[in-house]
Amino acid sequence: MQARRTLQPPHIDGFITEEAWKLAVPISDFIQRDPQEGATASEGTTIRVLYDDEALYFACMMEDSDPARIVARRTRRDNEVESDYISIRIDSFHDHQTAFEFTVNASGSKTDILIYNDKKNEDASWDVVWEAETRILSNGWSAEVKIPFAVLRFSKQTKQEWGINFIRTISRKQERDFWALIGKTESGFVSRFGHLVGMDDISPPLRLEVLPYTVGSGEFTPVTRANPDGRDFRKNLGLDLKYGLTSSLIVDVTLNPDFGQVEADPAVLNLTAFETFFPEKRPFFIEGSQVLRFTTFGGFFGPGLFYSRRIGRGLKGETNAPKGGYVLNEPNSTTILGAAKITGKTPSRLAIGHVQALTQRETVTLVDSLGNQISQIVEPFAHYSALRLKQDIWENSNVGSIVTSVVKENRKPAFAIGFDWDLKFQENTYVMNGFIAGSHTTSRFDERITGSAGKFEVQKVAGKHWLWNASLDYTTKKYNINDLGFFFSPNDYGSIVELRYREENPGTMFRRYIGGLGYHHRMNFDGFNFFRRINWFARVRFLNYWGVVHRGNYNTGLYDPFETRGQGLYRKPNTYELTLRTNSDPRLSIVGEMELGYLGDARRSHGFVWWMRSEIRPLSWIDVAFSVSFKPIRGKEAWFANITDSSYSLRLVPLFGDRDTDEFDLTLRSTVTFARDLTLQVYAQVFLAKGHYENIRQLIGPNTFTAFPYVGNPDFNRKSFNTNVVLRWEYLPGSTLYLVWSQARRGEGVEYFTSWSHDLRETFRVPSDNVLLLKLSYWWSL
Repeated sequence: MQARRTLQPPHIDGFITEEAWKLAVPISDFIQRDPQEGATASEGTTIRVLYDDEALYFACMMEDSDPARIVARRTRRDNEVESDYISIRIDSFHDHQTAFEFTVNASGSKTDILIYNDKKNEDASWDVVWEAETRILSNGWSAEVKIPFAVLRFSKQTKQEWGINFIRTISRKQERDFWALIGKTESGFVSRFGHLVGMDDISPPLRLEVLPYTVGSGEFTPVTRANPDGRDFRKNLGLDLKYGLTSSLIVDVTLNPDFGQVEADPAVLNLTAFETFFPEKRPFFIEGSQVLRFTTFGGFFGPGLFYSRRIGRGLKGETNAPKGGYVLNEPNSTTILGAAKITGKTPSRLAIGHVQALTQRETVTLVDSLGNQISQIVEPFAHYSALRLKQDIWENSNVGSIVTSVVKENRKPAFAIGFDWDLKFQENTYVMNGFIAGSHTTSRFDERITGSAGKFEVQKVAGKHWLWNASLDYTTKKYNINDLGFFFSPNDYGSIVELRYREENPGTMFRRYIGGLGYHHRMNFDGFNFFRRINWFARVRFLNYWGVVHRGNYNTGLYDPFETRGQGLYRKPNTYELTLRTNSDPRLSIVGEMELGYLGDARRSHGFVWWMRSEIRPLSWIDVAFSVSFKPIRGKEAWFANITDSSYSLRLVPLFGDRDTDEFDLTLRSTVTFARDLTLQVYAQVFLAKGHYENIRQLIGPNTFTAFPYVGNPDFNRKSFNTNVVLRWEYLPGSTLYLVWSQARRGEGVEYFTSWSHDLRETFRVPSDNVLLLKLSYWWSL
């Protein structure tokens, strides 16, 4: 594609009428990827591009033979609803790995996404200031787009050559048209773009953005001894700054950050021995995370050596009150004093990510039964650091490393280091990837410990039908990265093999289908097997755009070294699980998904899962989505406590019981888009979970129990309700006002034999914590 310089930039209003556009060279040879790969696009699309010293300008004309059926739903930024779209993808650094996506739908709603790892991963939190306007016309719809050079990253040279691609979506036909077609059986995405040429004598601009903010909040809680007023008012100031060190290296700084507008984590029932993994939601830590992320196990967005939620972690509920006393002034989370990061890529194709953060010492006041106050440190002053490097090599591969450290006052520092690789062969058909990592930290017994972990994987990721992957991995007994990383458990090794078959060409019944079979085997270094699982799946999409997915697994692993929480092995039963999910045509104004699952084991446990999600679009500017799930499980043999038994020299003994559990989850999400820059988002969740234990017994060997005269009631009944309501107004480009109301209700009891209606009523009788917050930021750019 040829870009042309213009002396008179077009006015961005959606009408392609300026004289400047007549100088631009049009492209219009779009090809279908869906529904019929390789066919000529059913509707014409023409795109032109101009540039000046400041920006790129795109004129997009999407012809339509039936313009009355153009789907133009209005929604908030980065919310990709079912609609007609035109998407511009730019690989400005021309590294065949990274691209910037600028997508606008027929209503003018915008989405900007950072694409990396050749489309294996995306970062939708990447938000920059750019312009787009659209118009519905008698022969289709049009869009004008202005993308400032300041939001792109590129090297300084006289003649620029960038990767570029355009994708058009026609909603009612479920059609996707590409300018540079990327086949369904091909691997890679950015590496298969076309080229944008003709841009001469442009220079990367100085990039300096300052985003000061002010926030005021009021917290209203039940009146207690710890909070006799029942309210707490706060005000705060902070600053975010972004500066371009070079054309492709950016420094981000945040001072006294506030994330009050971020949605709360969902409530879950976790009865395992492992910590619950929650993804990062705070904007400062999400942006640029594609460079800093070092994945170990569990997928790209799963656990790894850098888990930013360790910085500013939550503290609420961690402190135990003294007998007869209470906790006074308990902080909700660790306060982040400031953080800075450098992200980007050098001309030699070396990606750099470096983050530094400081958190303040947090204390809590304990009041004993006599009224005496005791100050206790719950989180020391801490410094967090991570340095990530990733070098592109060959055509489309990379190798990298990471070093992390955590230094807390009066504690010995913790370190982790890792090396990883992602090597592609035969035009991205085969991939060899993996990592090796080490940790050096302090155990809970104040002992310095060192451990390591690693993984090696080979995959066939492209081809017409057959795909496969095989991997080996391990973690040593003293591997521990949880000071700044995340992992579930050490001391194991295992292997995974998977084989898949797919068909992407539409037939007489299906548009596409894929199925697969896998096996996962795992041991620990003490010689005990604890994982032998066969899993399978099948996924089909019918000609009417409905879909069905079936998944199943059967695990014959022998021992569970974690269930007793450190008190020996437990011989677990064979387990199985079957699920079936179906989804409706996404083009409809009411769409839905439903899943049914059955699970059990070889002893007496059994249960099922029922889940349903529906999205309703009553108007083009309103969408409402709700999901509901119910999960009853009966007779699961499970640990519930380790207690001290005087008959065994005061050692801890593990107690088990046959556990019945019930979970109910109702979640609502809604977006009301009053205008493109004025939206109301609503999130609410009711979560109920209860459990009952019977036949209490003591584990005295891996598969041997004896009766135990337990005194007490181990049952539980947990209730919670969380809601966030966020009014967001982008009153100027990049400048926002947030008005937020959030409410949390959390209660816990031991009554299992109650009705769901009773538990639901009791949930809304639990005293609530309410927060009202007003946050105003102003974006200034040089």
